[in-house]
Amino acid sequence: MARDFKSIAQTIADGIKSGIYTETLPSIARLSKQYDVCPATVKKVLALLQDWNLVSGEHGRCVRINPKAECNAYFHKNIVILVSLYSMSIPYFERTLRELTDLLSKVYITTHLFFTSEQIHDCNFMPDCILTVSNTSEVMLETLLEKYPKCPVVRFFHSSTNYPSVSPNNRKTGYEAIQHLVDDCGHRHIGIIATQLRYKKDCFCQRYDGALEYAAKHPEVMLSMVEVPELEMYSPASFHQMESLMAKDPEITAVFALSDILALGVYAYAALHGLRIPDDLAVIGCDNENFGNCLIPALTTFTGNYLDSAQKLFKKILDALQGKKSNEGLYSNPILLAKGSTRKTNYQLEISNLSNFTLQGVSTQYSPTNTKNGTVP
Repeated sequence: MARDFKSIAQTIADGIKSGIYTETLPSIARLSKQYDVCPATVKKVLALLQDWNLVSGEHGRCVRINPKAECNAYFHKNIVILVSLYSMSIPYFERTLRELTDLLSKVYITTHLFFTSEQIHDCNFMPDCILTVSNTSEVMLETLLEKYPKCPVVRFFHSSTNYPSVSPNNRKTGYEAIQHLVDDCGHRHIGIIATQLRYKKDCFCQRYDGALEYAAKHPEVMLSMVEVPELEMYSPASFHQMESLMAKDPEITAVFALSDILALGVYAYAALHGLRIPDDLAVIGCDNENFGNCLIPALTTFTGNYLDSAQKLFKKILDALQGKKSNEGLYSNPILLAKGSTRKTNYQLEISNLSNFTLQGVSTQYSPTNTKNGTVP
């Protein structure tokens, strides 16, 4: 039974990527005999291989193999990255994905960024792997898996028991946040503004657990916690919850907000009550969002090591493309960015830093990156 030319092309393509064929392909006559098809079918095969950028030349006469594809099992694999526009506005996510796409391009893997479900509906190719960023892309993931249920998935910033993942060590983030406030700043009564603690695998709960771990080892540290409702995270709720937090322990001199957005409520509370940050009330957040540098004083926060995260994601994606089955999670260590909200700084320096940002929130001078350790200032 004669084989379809597309299946023959796929067989030869696999042979090129695995090293069975090197430098040039056999002649039309030899391929016709090998696959028991007529020369016209072989010409269709060669045309398709050219469309796939695997070969160049004319009809079996010195048809050269693309050296980028030779012995490269990843050549022209397609990776779909599901990410929200909000996530891309966070420096850690944006720089991790930029570094990751550079790594993938070096082995000629093609990446596609999908921001909306409409892009998924219009997708006319089967991805070789799906990367989801944070838990904001869950709906898009479900939609894409409905179309391609066998496609392997890797998660970023969202640990999972069902898929391999790469995440910052959020438990260590919470531990080191309290450690910084206690050991470096001398605080003993510390408040925590939390949210979404019912999601045990999510970053907020893990950060809170890390804070509790530190307090359990240091009984002199008093922690008090209030929780902002999940749907009110981007409302003034953290400001209102500060009243409840201070009522629980009027001796609180520092607050750990489990995200930078929650820390805004602490700044508002301090302004209303005439408290100076950090002299009267220190504040520390998480996620290193851009607006934190626009606050006076600038918000102390945590970021991830984007170079390390990109390398770990690269490894996980290559493993998935090779068909390796492992749901093991990899973790990157957090990096503390100590700024004015937990330590005294020169006020004029804070104003100078703020002037580097435009009213649109885009900096014309904000570009320094420590490429040695992958930190985002």
